[in-house]
Amino acid sequence: MKGTIRIIAGSMRGRAIPFDNKKFSDADVTPQKVKGALFSMLGEGLYGKFFVDLFSGSGQMGMEALSRNCSSVVFCEKDKERFTFIKKTVHAAGLAEKSVLLNMDYESALKSISASGIKAHIVFIDPPYAKSGEEVHQYSRILENISNSGILADDAIAAVQHFSGNILPEKISRFSRSSLKKYGTTSISFYRFN
Repeated sequence: MKGTIRIIAGSMRGRAIPFDNKKFSDADVTPQKVKGALFSMLGEGLYGKFFVDLFSGSGQMGMEALSRNCSSVVFCEKDKERFTFIKKTVHAAGLAEKSVLLNMDYESALKSISASGIKAHIVFIDPPYAKSGEEVHQYSRILENISNSGILADDAIAAVQHFSGNILPEKISRFSRSSLKKYGTTSISFYRFN
């Protein structure tokens, strides 16, 4: 079915997420290949980890994390229609008890997560991004806000999806980039929290 995303691995392997981006303002969706590569980089040791999907869109990254044994996922999506889709999908999959659903912008979400006492091990960051070959300051701002938010466990990882032509700094606040992987026009920069 066109517009369908599938869970790649874990307990929900093969499960469809029927997100048609044309119904949601042509929202960019992380390609299956890139999603698979990201979780391959994160490795098998996701059991018990807390995952934050900060710009959830379709919710597929958080669902993939739950399928691969993360204990809990925060789904943050400020768009009301996309949020409603994620909420319905999470409930249909029986994952509501392992999910924190936030319909707000990322800065408000960081405050909410901090107030709840959650300590995240992995934060996935995929905001709407500029496709230009230059330094893009929004990532520095987002990572600095996360670094100062108090939501991170020791040695947490932030994975930033961005256009391959974008230039991201090696260090941002208490984050240091540990690797950069390119998949055509899409890249993922991995930052470790010190």
